[in-house]
Amino acid sequence: MGIFLQGGLPPLPGAGPDFGSIALNMLFAILWSIVAAIGFAAAIAIAFRVLDVLTPGLSEWEELKKGNMAVGVLWASFTLAVAIVLYVVLGK
Repeated sequence: MGIFLQGGLPPLPGAGPDFGSIALNMLFAILWSIVAAIGFAAAIAIAFRVLDVLTPGLSEWEELKKGNMAVGVLWASFTLAVAIVLYVVLGK
């Protein structure tokens, strides 16, 4: 093994890592995360408003305060469904 690595490793092609490009990609990733978070918050707010319109005569908050597990499961599954749709839309 000593003879094999005696000359050292071959140099990497190119002049080395481009730190400007890496920093720019990191900035774009942070900005995209902020846009996705704002989009998700707006979509969840709109989705819960639509759910409220679709269930007239049912106050979800009051039912949750009473400990109604069915409403909790409904809200959790609805939130998960909206999150999946948003993931697919934002991922394109």
